[in-house]
Order: sequence, then structure tokens, then C-alpha cells
Amino acid sequence: MLKKIILGLLLGFSVANLANSNNGLSVLSGVGGNFSAVDMHNKPMQLDDYKGKIVILGFGYTNCADVCPFTLGYLKQLYEQLPKFAQEKLQIMFVTVDPEYDTPKHLKEFVSYFNQNFLGITGTREQIDNIVQLFKARYTQIGDNIDVENVRRVIHKKTSDKTEDKVRLYSHSVTLYLLDQDGETRNISYTGTPKKEFITRILSLLKNPIKTENFRMKQSAKNAKSGAAYGEITNLSGAEDVLLSISSSIAKKTQLHETQVVDGFAKMVHRSNKVFAPGQTLVLKPMSYHIMFMGLNKPINNLKIVDLVLTFKNAGDVPISIKLRH
Repeated sequence: MLKKIILGLLLGFSVANLANSNNGLSVLSGVGGNFSAVDMHNKPMQLDDYKGKIVILGFGYTNCADVCPFTLGYLKQLYEQLPKFAQEKLQIMFVTVDPEYDTPKHLKEFVSYFNQNFLGITGTREQIDNIVQLFKARYTQIGDNIDVENVRRVIHKKTSDKTEDKVRLYSHSVTLYLLDQDGETRNISYTGTPKKEFITRILSLLKNPIKTENFRMKQSAKNAKSGAAYGEITNLSGAEDVLLSISSSIAKKTQLHETQVVDGFAKMVHRSNKVFAPGQTLVLKPMSYHIMFMGLNKPINNLKIVDLVLTFKNAGDVPISIKLRH
């Protein structure tokens, strides 16, 4: 039995590695498509209901002792590392290959153990087999009528008659399918994919709600210990966001400052946790708001490109690259 499980897992990993031989995110023709099923809330659903969201879809079942809990734990950490705007645009789906045992109620308890926002998918055997076929996945039953005492599980099924709680064991594909907002499969990954790499793939399919443009810097004196950058920052989302911090490798400290004139004297004020209202554009310009680099590691005149990162509460990291003209 153990050999069959290992073989099934190796087959799943082989498919994932083959699919990732090309690092691009072009549409994977012939993989995926709309389907009908029942979600963990016992409501009929279709994949097309989630158009407009990024979807990560994987297969498993609640009596899976090791691989499925590990996969959902991996997805939990992945989800938590995403910026808030990406979390709101992402739906993680766990499709059971054991729909006879995994009722909506039991599946909900299992999936919610890892994250309340994940969605368990079940249905008839015919519906599940259709989903498996659409995504070129596979599963094989390798055990039947097994006493629960011999199975290590995350969540035990609530049943009035323990003698009826017999389980099946399966080997199944362990690949994770990344679907874009049109429901097209764009990438196949697995739990061995570094989370940072997977997050980059997810974010590449989303439009960041913070737009930056027209960024520039002035030349500074040879021995200058500070410099300033100007440009425009726009919150394109329909929700308020907060600029938490700014970082750059060219300086010891990088902050958002505002120049204020008081009694004829100009002074710079650090504006921490700057709030951006929905649709607001902040124009950075001399004698107003600007990004201040303090404690320069080298003169700006010696640089060709200045990289910095704006970190927002919801939008996450927004990188900016400023090409300098000398």
C-alpha cells in the first residue's frame, strides 16, 4: 500500500515539474475548464462563479494522513504572506476525491481548520471525476473499508455510529493549479514551489491597486548625505490604504516627508502612516511632499538606477525603479 501511495505522489510531482519547465504564465491549453459541483456550504457552484478572482485549485480528501494536511498548511502560509488586496482577490479551492465520505459539513470542518476563507468542493462521483479529467489530474483508490482507528486524521467525522465510520484511502495528484481571473489555467505548481516564487506568480496576474508614475531625482552635491525623489502615487482601489514604510538600499533611512513653511522658515516633517483615500493621488514635488533618502551610501551622481519599495497596509510592497539622468 505504501509503495502505491509513494508512486502516486511521484506521478503528481512529475506532472508539476514538467508543467513548470516553462517559467512563463501563458494559458495552459487543455487544462481546466468550467465545472459544476457542491461547495462546503452545501450550495451548488460552478467555477465560472469565481470569474474575477484568482483561483488556486488542488485535489485531496479529508482522510489523507500526510500530503493533504501538508498542502493545506503550505497554502495557509502562502495566503497569509500575500498583501491584503491579493487575499481579497484569491480563492483557494480544495476538491475532494472522496465525495461519498466527504460531505459538505465534514469537508467544511476539515478545510476551515486551516483557513476560514478556503473553499471545500464535493459533489457526486460523476462531478468529481469530471473535474479530475478537466485538470488532467488522477487518483486511485488503494484501500477500502478501513477502520478509522488505523487512520491518522486532522478532523474526525462526527457520526452517531462509530461502526459505520469506515474509510477509503487514495493516491492522488498533488499539483496546484493557478487560474487567472478569466478562469484560465496559467501555471501548475506544487508544495515544493518556494512560497516567494508562487506569490510572484499570483501577483503577476493581478493589477496592483497602487499606481506610481513620473518618478525622478535631482543630482546632488558630491558629498551630499541626503537626496529627494518626486513623482505621483495614486490609490486606484475603492478602499482606503496606508503607506506604512519606504525602504531603499541606497540610504540608511528612507521616509515620506512634507516641507512646511512656518514663520518664513522651511522645515521637513516626517509623515508616517500616510493615509490614501480611494482614488487619491499624492503629488510629490519640491517644497511639498517628497521621498527623503538620508544617510546615502554613495553619491547619487554615481548611480544609474535608484530602487525603492513603498509598503502599504493593503497593497503590500510596491517597487519603484528610478532611472537617473546625469
